[in-house]
Amino acid sequence: MTLKKPKVLIITPGSFPIPSPRSSSVETVIDRVTNALQEKVDFYIAGKKSRGFSRIEQNGNIHYYRCRFKNWRHYLLKVLPYIKEINPDIIQVENRPKFAGFLRKILPHQKIFLSLHSTAFISSSAIPKNELIQSIHSCDKVIVNSHFLKEVVIQKTQCPSEKVAVNHLGVDISQFTSKWDSDLMANREVLKRNDLEDKQILLFVGRLRKMKGIHHLLNILPSLIKKHPDLCLVIIGNAFYSSKRKTNYVLNLEKTAKQFPGHVKFIPFVPHSEIHRWFQSASIVYVPSQVKEAFGLVNVEAMACGVPVIASRAGGMKEIIKHGNTGYLIDLNNIEAELTHYTENLLTDPGKQKDLGINAISSINSHFTWDHCANRLYELYLDEWK
Repeated sequence: MTLKKPKVLIITPGSFPIPSPRSSSVETVIDRVTNALQEKVDFYIAGKKSRGFSRIEQNGNIHYYRCRFKNWRHYLLKVLPYIKEINPDIIQVENRPKFAGFLRKILPHQKIFLSLHSTAFISSSAIPKNELIQSIHSCDKVIVNSHFLKEVVIQKTQCPSEKVAVNHLGVDISQFTSKWDSDLMANREVLKRNDLEDKQILLFVGRLRKMKGIHHLLNILPSLIKKHPDLCLVIIGNAFYSSKRKTNYVLNLEKTAKQFPGHVKFIPFVPHSEIHRWFQSASIVYVPSQVKEAFGLVNVEAMACGVPVIASRAGGMKEIIKHGNTGYLIDLNNIEAELTHYTENLLTDPGKQKDLGINAISSINSHFTWDHCANRLYELYLDEWK
């Protein structure tokens, strides 16, 4: 006898195709969680139609429906016939409160979840306050990736606390494995190809935006190089997810980096399937954001590889990193002094690097895997699916 499974339609923002190596963290989360749960849930994913992607596709037990994205209303109107065709038990809207509010007016009796990944689309520049309040209150459940984001949602909309569920994100521990456990010859090949053999790697991975704080890392380099002439700051990323266009901020970073020849390397793009090799090669990973980020996948990916993370004491990162145990948290009003202090602390004490890294791996294995994340989400589905 085949047990009935909940039928869930996930509506992506429509910004990037899915699955794709050149998508954002939103699509990465969808891809990981749906693959982990596909034996328990019938998933249907609506997303953007791009060149090289078919309109209809099935991969395992996951069904994909893709349509052109002209604007958000046009996109949702294209998805509506698909909703009526599959008649889902739950519609899960990804990171767009505006979508949820629009669908609620058309589908008054439909179970609608909103999965929020950041504060970007609940800001006043993205949606008027009254519309945000109506959209959030219209949802049956709002899923957020940190307690920080839950507090922001409640503060902005006064919605009941029980409506908002926290589900921390995860990491693929079969890909992001410990740097301390094996020889990792492939990683040495990566370093050799990039002329980084015999270098201590300090690593930043993410978008090159001022709010990410990369300039602070360049500012502390002179004092570090004097004591550690073998170090190299590797900066992986572009200003935009799907464009190589350089902003003035990126051009200024590159100009500053020229003052330290041999100690800074920019790598515009590394496929997600290869990024673990850089984490495993690093002595320290930095997340010095100047804004309160909701979560930050880079934190857990680095931690899973056993690398100490030095991150801002802000937003959801305080829920991931245990200061002095799995990494270090730095104050926003004292970023460069604390970056320098904790970097020196780790570079001069390899034993400390390993201790923090091993503790980080333990923390990941106990709470921050994709299986943990998927199972928590499944319980939320079951609570609403009756």
